[in-house]
Amino acid sequence: MKRKTIVATGIAAAVVLALGGGYAWSAANNRPLVGVAQAAVAPLSVTVSASGSLVAAHSGGVYAPAAGTLASVKVHDGDTVAAGDVLAVLDTGSLKLAVAQARAAHSAALAQQAAVNNGVPTAVDRSAANAALSAARSQVSTAQKNYAAYLDDYNDATPDQQGGMRSTLRTLKTAKTTADAALKAAQSSLSQLSVAGRVGLARTAAAQSVTATSMALAKAQANLAAADLTAPFAGTVTVHGTVEAGAGVTPGVPVFTVVDPTRMEFEAQVAETDIAGVQKYQAATVTLDAFTDTFAGKVTRVQATPVTTTTGTVAFPVRISLDAGKARLFQGMSGSADIEVKSIPDALVVPVEAVLSSGDANTVFVLGADQVVHSRTVTVGASTDTSAQLLSGITAGETVVTTGASALTDGQTVRTK
Repeated sequence: MKRKTIVATGIAAAVVLALGGGYAWSAANNRPLVGVAQAAVAPLSVTVSASGSLVAAHSGGVYAPAAGTLASVKVHDGDTVAAGDVLAVLDTGSLKLAVAQARAAHSAALAQQAAVNNGVPTAVDRSAANAALSAARSQVSTAQKNYAAYLDDYNDATPDQQGGMRSTLRTLKTAKTTADAALKAAQSSLSQLSVAGRVGLARTAAAQSVTATSMALAKAQANLAAADLTAPFAGTVTVHGTVEAGAGVTPGVPVFTVVDPTRMEFEAQVAETDIAGVQKYQAATVTLDAFTDTFAGKVTRVQATPVTTTTGTVAFPVRISLDAGKARLFQGMSGSADIEVKSIPDALVVPVEAVLSSGDANTVFVLGADQVVHSRTVTVGASTDTSAQLLSGITAGETVVTTGASALTDGQTVRTK
């Protein structure tokens, strides 16, 4: 063979080899590069996440026993107190006056009762009845003033405050009604003493007057004894409004609230789309913005009444108890909670990104030993942000495509990362 022919043949062979190698290199590098993972049996915990803040699980209001003014205040907002510590002292002037008036009314009632029961002359009867009538009128005047003053405070209060004031308002109204009844009884006694046939009625009225004035005296004495406003238990003091010497106080409206810092709960605002799975006693993990460590907790209450969040969505408050340990917790600290709504100890799981959804159908790409992927229809059970439980379609140990799965077709050859 001539030299030129040999050279030409060699060049042609080299070109063919080069073209073949380039094609092979191109084909290999044109295969999609995908991430993979193995389907495995593992515990799966499904959680619901919600933001919220700390609230007091144990708190108690400190109330004035009667309307009046503060003589002195012993604490400030945020102070730590022990059970029985004096937080403030009421001015006792009006309280002592109430005791004196009640004692006088009771003495008059006793005198009237003795006069009726002993059958003293009519002139003495009338004198006692007049004294009882004067005492009854005094009671009516005091009861009407107390009710009117508290009614004004009630009407000026917010709806939330009114809820706590209704009981006292009813008590004051009852006291006014009782005083009116006592006045009518005293008036009746006076008008009927001259009628000999009505002595029995006079005795009944006198006995009722003694009972009513005795109760009024006991209440006035109890109010005076409660002039020192004390802490119901150990905790941290919260001051409501303006609390200083000379400030007015009203029954039924707390002057202070004492919060037990060792008994805090986290109130999570759970979205309406998640609340159906949340139940009492479920385990939870609470993360507070003020701490790096998390707190273990448990659901203690699921509120049925919805609230509207700051973003305008509907949520349901869920209370979670938590173990504070040595952490110093304050009411209002914000954070989030993860509530475990389902726990599956032996779920067949794959990374959630491996599952492709199209309508009601779910599929995954399974990678064979030949680096070829095949689409499989699967049934998805529970899922989290990172993992999905597969109920059918694959078995443990099979390799599924994770990243890059959405761009694949059945039977395609791939490269793995």
